[in-house]
Amino acid sequence: MVTIFFRGSRAEARRIAYDLKAALTGRGPDTLGLARGVHLAMGMAALSDIKADFVRKSDGQVGEDGVKWPPLSKKYLAYQRRFGTGEQAALKKQAGLGRVHRFGVGGQKGLLTKAQAKRWNQIFVQMTQRFLLSLPPGAAKARAAQIAWARLKAEGAKTLLEVYGNRKVQINRSTDVLLNSLSPGEITGSGAGATYSKPSKDGGEQQIFETMANGVIVGTNVAYAAAVNKQRPFLPKRTPAVWRERWKAATRLAIAVALRMAYERGPQ
Repeated sequence: MVTIFFRGSRAEARRIAYDLKAALTGRGPDTLGLARGVHLAMGMAALSDIKADFVRKSDGQVGEDGVKWPPLSKKYLAYQRRFGTGEQAALKKQAGLGRVHRFGVGGQKGLLTKAQAKRWNQIFVQMTQRFLLSLPPGAAKARAAQIAWARLKAEGAKTLLEVYGNRKVQINRSTDVLLNSLSPGEITGSGAGATYSKPSKDGGEQQIFETMANGVIVGTNVAYAAAVNKQRPFLPKRTPAVWRERWKAATRLAIAVALRMAYERGPQ
């Protein structure tokens, strides 16, 4: 509870409160900039919940909207997801591999030794020639590759899928650009002089944060945000009840601060 003291008549107090209400709903001018301050606080509260839920879901937890993101595929983790500093070396060491395990097949990088890569190629060529007697070229090569990998794995060779496909990563956080664009910035000043600064980290400049006459709009302009939100929602279709309660609490506090400032200034 916030207690506000006002030296003036009840009529003046009611008029100030009415003027603030009108400014908050866009039905009257916001001459003191107090309504804008309340709207800034509402936007900050919304972004705080959006960010917190994004982090929960990226860690594999259920969000406050009841949504749990599907896990990343092993193929994506092994072949596409970027690696952190020293991560590949640590995973290779954990799998019992070293610097010599850097060769692949078909001119690609992999986790074979030079001798293993050579052996794979020999098996592949031999099997391909055999299968070409009864299969089309594409099918013959595919079957030959399967046999080559099966033999090398039986001899102790490791594949990218085995070593990198089970690594633990935070979903949608390979660069944090999207998360940063949805994170709260900073409010400085108060009243008409209040300003909002977007997050300074990469992606922050692509944040949408716009106050209006009767509220605030928050979101992101990151190019791939819509595609991500379709597969792994970070902006719920329905606002969770717990979010609404926190936003109401933040709004009530901001209104109390605005009223106190208005009463301190007195009738204009």
